Amino acid sequence: MISAAAADSTERVMFLVLMGVVIVAGLTVTIVRALRSTKSSEEQMARLAAQLDGRSQVCIRKMEIGLSREDLLRVAYSRGYSLIDHQVMKYYEFVYTPHQPGRYA
Repeated sequence: MISAAAADSTERVMFLVLMGVVIVAGLTVTIVRALRSTKSSEEQMARLAAQLDGRSQVCIRKMEIGLSREDLLRVAYSRGYSLIDHQVMKYYEFVYTPHQPGRYA
């Protein structure tokens, strides 16, 4: 039988380990996203163009991409996508719309 003090101590250690894992994972994701946004514009545009591969919807967090709105629109339109800027949730949504009247090919 485990004493109450030992059980309480074990719970605290498990909680601290779990919180440490969550914090490390969060920092890792943040660092990776920040590093992606510091790449050159050409690299970011190439990566975006590769992601816009005909899927009906592609979502990209604003933190992951450091391109101007004009560059985003240029890549999106060239691939047949429309751009939706979600300012509250801080992400871009690209919706596949290949046959829009009036769009330049």
